[in-house]
Amino acid sequence: MSIRVMKAGMQTTIQDLGRHGWQSLGISVCGAMDPWAAKIVNILLNNHENEAVLEMTVHGPTLEIQEDLFLAIFGADMVARRNGKKIAQGKPVFVRKGDVLTFGYARDGIRTYLAVKGGFFIEKVLDSYSTDVKAKIGGMNGRALREDDILPTKSGETPLAHNRKFPYHIKNHYIKKNNSPIHFIRGRQYHWFTKESLQAFESSPFTIEPDSDRMGYRLSGSGLEQGEPRELITEGTTFGTIQIPPSGQPIILMADRQPTGGYPKIGEVIRSDLPRLSQMRPGQKLHFQEVSLQEAYQKIRKQRRDLEKIKIACRLKWHEMF
Repeated sequence: MSIRVMKAGMQTTIQDLGRHGWQSLGISVCGAMDPWAAKIVNILLNNHENEAVLEMTVHGPTLEIQEDLFLAIFGADMVARRNGKKIAQGKPVFVRKGDVLTFGYARDGIRTYLAVKGGFFIEKVLDSYSTDVKAKIGGMNGRALREDDILPTKSGETPLAHNRKFPYHIKNHYIKKNNSPIHFIRGRQYHWFTKESLQAFESSPFTIEPDSDRMGYRLSGSGLEQGEPRELITEGTTFGTIQIPPSGQPIILMADRQPTGGYPKIGEVIRSDLPRLSQMRPGQKLHFQEVSLQEAYQKIRKQRRDLEKIKIACRLKWHEMF
């Protein structure tokens, strides 16, 4: 089974939940920018949540289906169509050999994910399917998809029950909350900054700049200053680290971040807010709001409980259907 890429879209890559355990050797984690959407799109098909998916950015690809299969779409609304007719995201969809899927510009959010039942037949590199375009490893030869690429899918795992209607539909409520503050906990160098800068960090809006990408979101707004110049030994970074370079304009490190960084860290975006942050686009404004470590734990526990409920419900419905 396979899918042919007719048009590649703006930036379509193969991702999973990341290449963990290799940062000490200088290898970036990478993985899906919106881990919530990447998990949900696999759960909808009763796949393992870490199966490879297509991550589509801003404008999606055109794909030719070469064998009957089930797929699911989740994330930003890219007006997905099959043979010209709009198809729903957030539920399994049966497509036939010869069908053509098209994706337009994202109407809300910025990233959409596509999974197939059973997953893509892609070789893992360092225990991950994820594409690292800087290191040129993983995914489709370490690069974004191109016209005429063939994406093989795992055979023998697709139930042949195309006339079944799936009674469940998952909505992406994170995209609808993009006006809410981005929550953070204090970083290791939080107290290096002046009182005025710390106040401005939470009270003033910041704009996501056009040169933002999977490595980092560059922000513009109130310039943040240290109380006195200090040297920082390079430290480890994580998805959501908020660094302040000499310009005073924050950079939020994202999925393709470097393993270490030498700029002071004013804060760390909490994990449960990363899906929402990853769906924000250049030009959007955001506000930061501090939460305690205990509050951050409470939010991620709630998100995990929500995910488990969705997983159990989808698994039951899938087994009822087949």
